[in-house]
Amino acid sequence: MIYQILREAWISISAYKMRSFLTMLGIVIGVAAVVLMVAAGQTVQNEITKTFDSMGTNLIIVAPAETVSGGVRGGRARPSVTFDDVEALRELPDVETASYVINTAAQAVYGANNYGVSVYGTTPEYLKVGNWEIESGIAFTEKDLKSGKPYAIIGQTVVDELFGLQNPIGKTFRLRGKPFTVIGILKEKGDNLMGNDQDNIVLMPATTVRQRLKGSNRPQYADIAFIKVTTEDRMEAVSSRAEFLLRQRHRLKDGVANDFSLHLMTEMVEKVRQIGFILSMLLAAIASISLVVGSIGIMNMMLVSVTERTREIGTRKALGAPNKWIMLQFLAESILISFIGSFFGMILGVVLSQIGGALYDIDVPVSVWSVIISASVAIIVGILSGMMPARKAMKLDPIEALRYQ
Repeated sequence: MIYQILREAWISISAYKMRSFLTMLGIVIGVAAVVLMVAAGQTVQNEITKTFDSMGTNLIIVAPAETVSGGVRGGRARPSVTFDDVEALRELPDVETASYVINTAAQAVYGANNYGVSVYGTTPEYLKVGNWEIESGIAFTEKDLKSGKPYAIIGQTVVDELFGLQNPIGKTFRLRGKPFTVIGILKEKGDNLMGNDQDNIVLMPATTVRQRLKGSNRPQYADIAFIKVTTEDRMEAVSSRAEFLLRQRHRLKDGVANDFSLHLMTEMVEKVRQIGFILSMLLAAIASISLVVGSIGIMNMMLVSVTERTREIGTRKALGAPNKWIMLQFLAESILISFIGSFFGMILGVVLSQIGGALYDIDVPVSVWSVIISASVAIIVGILSGMMPARKAMKLDPIEALRYQ
């Protein structure tokens, strides 16, 4: 019975090829748009995950406290976490390591080349904290940190802009007129979530930055600190211990606000992912408007078809065809049109998403959601848009239908 219904539905659709094609086109465009939007949303979420994975999700960021004036939050207060605080944090249970950063910006000069770079004064542990890998050369040591050696580890962008095809290891470049020797090159990371180049970076001992590039009347304070936790499930516990330790070391009495702030990377990741999910759903919802237009097109075509085939319906009923058969016949035509349009829309959406990914050099996933969306749209749109014409056909009086001219 099902085979016979589908066969007759195909014959009816094939009889009006151009009209059927134009009707399917709305579904094709609608499904393709939804598939593209879902792929875009998943790509954004994957890029977010990739960026955070490059930083490490089991991080706690210790930053200066926010200033509050008249109930309005302002910028950051002065740095309050000292180098010794970071050493103490490193000894807490479930802490893998900890580090800090003193950052500044400078114009790097080598020969006739110059380029603006971000300079991070830090400790050897920062490589582990930030998931940085040395591609060639070596890292500076604790001994270099204590003695303030003018050593630098540079990112790939700095290599390209200053040294070109030369091997920079052992070469000397200048920052604010002072010489620094390249001892290592970092493995490439690419852009971060904000589109900033993570490879435009120079790492050197914190004492070197303080002595040669960024003096301070508070030389033992870090701009920002990082705690790398052993596992993500211990983040909350380590955060509580870190807060207690820092309050104790800073001699903060009960009721006094923290002069620092703790930010869990896992919470930041979750918030950004939620924003990405909401954005992708919003885009998919907007794209779904074209599906509504497509379903109206199917309904319109099926209503016209019922009118054109009134005598055929009357003849079928006169020969004993039950109302259920008549209704299923028109529903099958509607669902078949929607299914074919959804299938080609899914193919078109996947192909266009892959072409876009190739053009922008981004890995766009082919999701199982594309298949689920296409199948769901085919069934739902087909049934909804075919129900009214099918019921109209079913309710036709056979005598009146046979008289129809």
